[in-house]
Parts: sequence; C-alpha cells; structure tokens
Amino acid sequence: MGVGLLALARYTLSGPYQAAAVVGLLAVLAVFIPPMLGSSLLAVLIGSLCMMLSCILVSLIILTQGSISGLKAILVSVLGITLVGWTLVNAPSLGLWIGLVQWLPIILLSQALRSFKSLALTILAGLGLGMIAIVAQQLLVGPLENELVTQVFRGMGEAGKDPELPPEMLELLRLLVLAMVATAYLFIMLILFVARWLQASLAGTNGFGEEFRALTLGKTAAGVALLVVGLSFWLQQDWLVSMVFLLVIAFMFQGLAVVHSKLGPKRGGRLMLTVFYVLLLIVKQAVALIAVTGVIDNWLVFRKQAVKPGNENED
Repeated sequence: MGVGLLALARYTLSGPYQAAAVVGLLAVLAVFIPPMLGSSLLAVLIGSLCMMLSCILVSLIILTQGSISGLKAILVSVLGITLVGWTLVNAPSLGLWIGLVQWLPIILLSQALRSFKSLALTILAGLGLGMIAIVAQQLLVGPLENELVTQVFRGMGEAGKDPELPPEMLELLRLLVLAMVATAYLFIMLILFVARWLQASLAGTNGFGEEFRALTLGKTAAGVALLVVGLSFWLQQDWLVSMVFLLVIAFMFQGLAVVHSKLGPKRGGRLMLTVFYVLLLIVKQAVALIAVTGVIDNWLVFRKQAVKPGNENED
C-alpha cells in the first residue's frame, strides 16, 4: 500500500494539472460515492478513503510546493463538488461548505508545518484551532443536555416509536458528541503525518521517523494540560471535557513517540509495535495511559538520547 501511495504522490506532484485532476476527482468521489451506492458500509469506507487521500495529497502539495499550489488543487475540488452537487442534489453550496470544513484546517496546518518545520509546533497549532472550534461550538450550540441527544436519536428511529435509552447510553452518546472536535483533530494530524512521511520518502530520507521519535510538546503545554484536566473535574463543564479529549489526543502523539523510540530500535521492534497498536485499539484505557506518558515525559525525559537538547519546545 505504501508503494502505491508513493506512486500516486509522485504523479500528483508531476504537474499542476495532474495535481488538480487527482485531488478534484478524489474529493468528488468522497462526497458522492456513499449516496450513489446506497450508503452501505463498503460505500462509506470507499468514500472515507477517497477523502483521506485527497486531504493527504493537498497537504503534500502545500508542504512541497506551497499554499498557492494547494489552493489551486482545492479550487478545482470545490468547483467539481459544486457542479456535481448542483446537478444531482440541487445543492450548489455543498462545495463551499466542504471547502470550509474539510480544507481550511488542512491548509492552515500544512502551511504551519511547512513554515515551522516542526511536528511539535504544528500539533500545538492544531490544538489551538481545536480549542477555538470548541469555544465556537459552545457559543453556537450551547450546553449539550441528555434531552437533546435523546431527541436526535428519536428522530433517527422509526416513526411513532419512542426508544427508551438507559442513562449509561445517554452518557456515552453525550461523551461521543463532546469528543467530535478531538476526533476531527486526530484525523487531521494523521493526514499531516502521512503527508510529511510522503515528503521525506520522496526526498529519499528517513526524516519523518527521526522527527517523530524526538517529538516533545514542552513543559508549558504539559502544565496547561494538567490545569485544564483539573478544572474539568472541578467545574464539570462540557466545553472543558471537550478540551480534555483534545489534549489527550495531542499528548498521545508524544506518548507514541516515546514508545517508538524505545521499541523501534530493538530486534523485532516492528512486531512489538504492531502488537502495541493492536492493544491500543482494543484496550480503552490505553490511550489515556499513553497520553499520561506523553505529559510526564516533558519532565522525566524518557528519551534522553532520542530527544535533541536544543529542541525548540523545551523550556
């Protein structure tokens, strides 16, 4: 799969017309494959894959050629989605909304990575955007009450039926809604990581691996994270809980960097990392544990040899 992705990246970067055509086609397919195929699980997976690929390629274009080249490819995508949306579902504004929601954070953070040349600063910039999004969500939507979640699921159920949701289910649904921004942040950062890996691979270097294993967000960011967690327990506010989810994702990346720096160089390191990621997916407490590792690493420095002493995020 990596070889195919590299080949697609090379073709996309071979010229402005190729970049616009590939990104535009993938973006249009991402939006219209699910409804065309009846919104089956397979259609959703194919649409999601096309969306991820289009975002990764736009990020790669910005990293290698600058924001102007990325904007040209995005413009073709927006125009394509607008025309197809206008023709098929009479929704000419669809392209604009997708452009704002999907492309804007990709553009900003890809340009930040290109300018800062630092994964850590880019993660922190994304963290700032996520917190702005949470505040905007709070101001526009207001407190997320269990009754609101119940009404949403009543609307999704069969007409005339009033499903009784247990309190545990209501709480789970509320937490899922509160984690929406953090989930989007996770996917955006993964897109940037893949784009940065492609950039390094096309240049024939192992720069991304070294950069990721040395990732550290700094004591100031870790202190702010601990403060927000403490306030969330004290004030019990939904917007603070959403920020805690966001911070968990950010420091999870630093915790993963610690794990990679410790397991990667060992014999059989790739197998151990595979087992580790499987456990990360099936053990629900593992993400929080890795995030805690990322936070305390800023003081204990588990990677004394892996982290360069002059890192720009160290206090």
